[in-house]
Amino acid sequence: MVDAVVLAGGGAEPLTRAEGVSNKAFIDLLGRPMLAYILEALAGAGPVDKVIVVGPLRELSGLLEQGYRFTPVAEAGSMLENAAAGLNRSDQERPCLLLTGDIPLVNEGTITRFIELCRPFDDDFYYPILTRESCRERFPQMQRTYVRLRDGCFTGGNMALLRPAWFARCRHRLDQFVLYRKKPLKLLRILPVGLILKFLFNRLTVGELERYLSAMFQARARAVPCDLVEIGTDVDKTSDLEVVRQALQDKDRQ
Repeated sequence: MVDAVVLAGGGAEPLTRAEGVSNKAFIDLLGRPMLAYILEALAGAGPVDKVIVVGPLRELSGLLEQGYRFTPVAEAGSMLENAAAGLNRSDQERPCLLLTGDIPLVNEGTITRFIELCRPFDDDFYYPILTRESCRERFPQMQRTYVRLRDGCFTGGNMALLRPAWFARCRHRLDQFVLYRKKPLKLLRILPVGLILKFLFNRLTVGELERYLSAMFQARARAVPCDLVEIGTDVDKTSDLEVVRQALQDKDRQ
């Protein structure tokens, strides 16, 4: 069993203003807030024990009153600050699932499958990588950030499995990585010259990145290749929202 921390903090942005809400996780999707879909998926995922949600307490209280079960934690500021606040409330002795509050297409099977792919939980950090082909096959109209490696062209998911104790120990090393997480060219600037040259000549492999990041973060880090496109389908802009709404409508008709 693992705990789960959902990052549902954040303030106003173009998308929230357009939708008339103060927080992206509470955008209405077919009569329910976006966050509700994620909570339902976690509730049905067998390996998930306690669910912790970091976000605006007033809005979270409304979901609790509707019967959703989770531990609310007040948002603390930045993504890393919110992650720390949530992870502090999780079991420090076992891996914890960390995910964002803007991936409403996830379901219990998606979450369970990702956790199972991480077994036997010998490492400190597990991060899903999705191929460009699998993403474009499912949602060809969505724009994503991809990185080309020797093994293929990949994008990351909005979910990770990690050890809370490692996060607390290496928190300061994660700031720059999170800052550049959607800017691969800037991210490469903090890598050794040798790795940058390999990347430019399309010789850099997933394994080499794993080894470098493990050294950088003083952790055993592992990429988890998968075709779980739902965990990479986050809602950042109006066009993303349109795709997600259509997908949910199609699911309801089935």
